[in-house]
Amino acid sequence: MKIVLVDDDPDLIEIMYLSLQQAGHEVTASPAGANIVPNLKSDPPDVLITDLMMAELTGLELCELIKATARLSGMKIILISARTDKLWKDRARECGADGFIEKPIDPVIFAADVEQIVAKAS
Repeated sequence: MKIVLVDDDPDLIEIMYLSLQQAGHEVTASPAGANIVPNLKSDPPDVLITDLMMAELTGLELCELIKATARLSGMKIILISARTDKLWKDRARECGADGFIEKPIDPVIFAADVEQIVAKAS
């Protein structure tokens, strides 16, 4: 799968990147921000994984922008967060996210978790 990671935590990006790359996925990382949408439109990935809480643009806002963009509306979106209560998971679903992974992530099973969410959403 072609996967884009969007987060404002470079350490977490590195952990997710290595886990997914070792599982055989094509992975790129992007800094958080609204400028990600034009980049996604020019080369759409199969999956976008983004943090729920980021400074410039939240994962919920990014999810809504992507789902409102016709060319990107079929992209699978997975939100990750340390905010694990039902409210945030419900909000993620409402904005169109296909899945939710709780932090801290386990790098050993992270790629399998992503693959399972994508399989269920397809």
